Amino acid sequence: MKLYFLRHATASDVAPSDAERELTREGREEARIAGVALAKLGAKPNQVLTSPLVRARQTAELAAVELKFSDEVAVFDELRNGRSTAVLLRALKQFEGARELLLVGHMPSLADHVADLIGAANPAGLALGKGSLACIELVELRSAKGELRWFLRQKQLRLLV
Repeated sequence: MKLYFLRHATASDVAPSDAERELTREGREEARIAGVALAKLGAKPNQVLTSPLVRARQTAELAAVELKFSDEVAVFDELRNGRSTAVLLRALKQFEGARELLLVGHMPSLADHVADLIGAANPAGLALGKGSLACIELVELRSAKGELRWFLRQKQLRLLV
C-alpha cells in the first residue's frame, strides 16, 4: 500500500479559531499543484482522508479535484495534530485492501508519522512544508515497515507540473 502524506497548504492567520483558518489564494494554488503533481506521478488514491480542520479539508478537496477523485473526501479525526502513529494505523486498518491513500494533515504530526513508518529515530529532517508531499510504501500497516519512496517540497512540485 502507498500512503501519500500531504501537509495542508498556506492558510490565513485571521479566523475566529485555529480550526477555522481557510486557505489563502496562494494556498489554493499550492493545493492544486500538489494534486496535479500527484496525478503526474501516477497516483490513484482509493480514498482521500483529511483532518477535520478547514485548511486541511480545503487542501484535500482541491487536490482531489486535480486527481479526478470522484468519491467524497472523508474527514478522518486521526489526522489531527497530536494523534500518535499507532492510533492512525489502527484507524487505517479499515482500508487495508486499498492500494493507495492520500492523507492530508498537519505538522508536526505528519513528520512524526513518516518517521515512525520508516523507522527513523528523529522526524526533524522529515518536516513537510506547506503543500508538500511524501510517499511511503508499506507491505503491512505497521511502524518501521515502510519505505520512503519520495519527498517533494512545494518548489519541486511546481517544477514537476
